[in-house]
Amino acid sequence: MAVHAHTTSFDLAAILKDAWLRYWTARPAIYAAGDIGLKRTFLPILFAKMLRHAWADAKKAARAIETTAAAFIEAQRNAQAVRVAAMDSMTRSARIVEIRFQLQLLDYAPLGIRTSRRRHDLGAELAMLAGGADVAPRATA
Repeated sequence: MAVHAHTTSFDLAAILKDAWLRYWTARPAIYAAGDIGLKRTFLPILFAKMLRHAWADAKKAARAIETTAAAFIEAQRNAQAVRVAAMDSMTRSARIVEIRFQLQLLDYAPLGIRTSRRRHDLGAELAMLAGGADVAPRATA
């Protein structure tokens, strides 16, 4: 399964399990042709409906998680901007030198270690520090 930017990976087994649970909860209430006593026939239309509901619930939960994550990231950026704005020029330049050194060290990381996330985070912090005093926290809506 390919992972693309801005996609959410769903637990398909959990979605199917939820759909089956919904199906078996709803099935006894519905009489269908072919039902004999306690023996019930499979109703694909009912299962499809329950699967759609399970998918909708999974997507709703994923949206809630993405919204919370976005708010958390924004709060982190604002806190970092406040910290950068409070730094004096000597501390800021020392941190810039330290970040550049860490970026150079990442060039020599072993091949099995993924450095893209750390490199991105350091680059973002470097850009914020290089901006200097004009850094201000973003307003949250």
